[in-house]
Amino acid sequence: MDTQTTTNYAILLASLIFLTILLAMFMFALFRQYRFRLKEYDWQLAREVELIDSERKRIHIDLHDEIGAGLASISVLVQQQTVHDNSIHKKVLKQVQNMRSKIREIAYNFIPPSLDTLGLKTTLVELLIEINAIHKIKVKSNLEFDDQNFIPQKAIHIYRITKEILTNTLKHASCSSINCSMQIQQKNLVLSISDNGTGFNTENKNWMSKGAGLSHIYSRVRLLRATIAVSSIYNKGTSYEIRIPLESLLNQQDNG
Repeated sequence: MDTQTTTNYAILLASLIFLTILLAMFMFALFRQYRFRLKEYDWQLAREVELIDSERKRIHIDLHDEIGAGLASISVLVQQQTVHDNSIHKKVLKQVQNMRSKIREIAYNFIPPSLDTLGLKTTLVELLIEINAIHKIKVKSNLEFDDQNFIPQKAIHIYRITKEILTNTLKHASCSSINCSMQIQQKNLVLSISDNGTGFNTENKNWMSKGAGLSHIYSRVRLLRATIAVSSIYNKGTSYEIRIPLESLLNQQDNG
C-alpha cells in the first residue's frame, strides 16, 4: 500500500470518526431535549391534577359547610314551624333531609375529609363499607399496609385511582363480586382489584377511552411513577394490578 492510499484511508477513517462523533452529539442532544420535554409534561400533568384536587377540596368545603349548614338550619326551622297541613310539613322536611343526604354524598365523593385526618387506609375502609352498604355487589377487601408516612398528595392519587376503578366496575362490569387488596410487596405498594363480570376487549385501541375515567387513572399512575397491568377475559372478568414504588410515596426524610 503506497503513501497516497494510506493517506486516503486515514482521511476516510478520520472522517468516519468525526461523523460518528457528530451523530453521537446529535443523538445526545435529541435525548436531552426528549427528557426535558418529558419532565415538562410530567410537571404540567402534576400541576393540572393538583389544581383539580384542590378544586375538589374547595367544592367539598362549600357543599358541606355552606349549603349543608343552610339546609340544616332550614330543617330545624321546619321542625319548629306549626302548620295546619301536617302532610305538607312532612314532605318539606323529608325533601330537605334528602337534599342534605345527597349533598353529603356528593361532597364525600370529591375529597373525603378522613383522607387528611385519618389517612388513606381508614378512608379506603370507609369507602368499601359504604359500597357494601349501598350496592348488592359485595367487595371483599384485604388492606395490609402502613400509610403513616405517605405524602398526602400521593395518598389522594391512590384513593382516586381506587375509587375510579371501583366506580367503573360497579357501573359497567355486571359482576356479582369484587376483590380489592393493597399490600406491600418488594418495596412496592401493590393495588389489586378484580371482578367476575363481563370483561372487555383490551386489544381495542379505544378501550381506554370507552371506560369513563381510565385516562385519569393512567395520568395518576404516571405521576406516582407506578406501573399498571390490566387483563380482561370475556364473561370471566377484569383485573387491575398497580405497583407503586414506596420511595415515591414517602416523605424525603423517610427515603434516606
